[in-house]
Amino acid sequence: MRILLYGENWEGTHVNCIAEVLKELNINYKIFDFYKILNTQIRFDILNKVVRKLFYSQNEAKINSLLLNEINIFKPDILFISKGINIYPETLKVFRDKSIIIANWNPDDFFNKFNSSKNLLNSLELYDFVFSARKHLFDEYKIKGIKNPIYIEWYYIPWLHNKRHITLNLQEKITFIGTFSKRREEVINSIQVDRPIEIWGSGWQFSSLRYKKNILLKNKVLNQNEFPEIISSSLINLNILTLENRDCTNLKLFEITASNGLLLTEQNDVTQRILGSNSVYYNYNNVLEFNDVIEDIFNPYKFEYYNEIRNNGYFNVVNTNNTINDRVFDIINTFK
Repeated sequence: MRILLYGENWEGTHVNCIAEVLKELNINYKIFDFYKILNTQIRFDILNKVVRKLFYSQNEAKINSLLLNEINIFKPDILFISKGINIYPETLKVFRDKSIIIANWNPDDFFNKFNSSKNLLNSLELYDFVFSARKHLFDEYKIKGIKNPIYIEWYYIPWLHNKRHITLNLQEKITFIGTFSKRREEVINSIQVDRPIEIWGSGWQFSSLRYKKNILLKNKVLNQNEFPEIISSSLINLNILTLENRDCTNLKLFEITASNGLLLTEQNDVTQRILGSNSVYYNYNNVLEFNDVIEDIFNPYKFEYYNEIRNNGYFNVVNTNNTINDRVFDIINTFK
């Protein structure tokens, strides 16, 4: 089995961690990092965006040309795509004509207007397999052309997200890790409990939250190696689902709990099926209840109660086959 992985390749990305597992399994793979072609290497963000936009069409054509070359160079049995926004449908048809299996594991909803393209939407019927945690969208996916959606849940990466063997120094703060969105801003802004809130991620520099005294905007994408220490030292780790992706679950459910952090996440049937009583839940539509939950966690008399939930969440996730290794094993078995 020879697998050509298509996606962005740096520590912790979808393709990067899949490759690590394939290496352990002694499966022959190669990574096609399209981002190296799109990226201009210009340090100044504004200039970088301008140059990328100017040469976007040319670079996209180059991506497709080089990807087609891999048919003869690497001779893959499987083309495994993460997203695929820049791949022409015509390119995928060439792979199909060569009897190469085409699979897609998209971190985003295919119809998220902020992370989709005509290329992607016009290619849906060409995929032999689509892996997704958005089972609630499968009926729609099938109507839109996806023939074989397969439910596979999110995961944690054991060599990055783990319980650090250090003396836990819990700080009375709320931590949120994630990119900016208007909804996430609204959820955090609705917190009335006067406690420190630390926000890690990109796009927050112009948020109205920067004017609130108890909020610290790090304006930095958190290094994966730093993730467990930040999570395990925070009394509350807030998870806010992405509205644009129509998520019921996300990576943070597994990453935070596997890093031995107390998870405060949005309540829904899917999350409760996975985590049960090993997490704390909130309903954003009820602001009063949301703040009552936060206030209760900060209650010193409830420390042992929530500490038990935190520890149970850790043991539940790490003992029930939720690693990236487990997910890749399942995917490989699908191809056999």
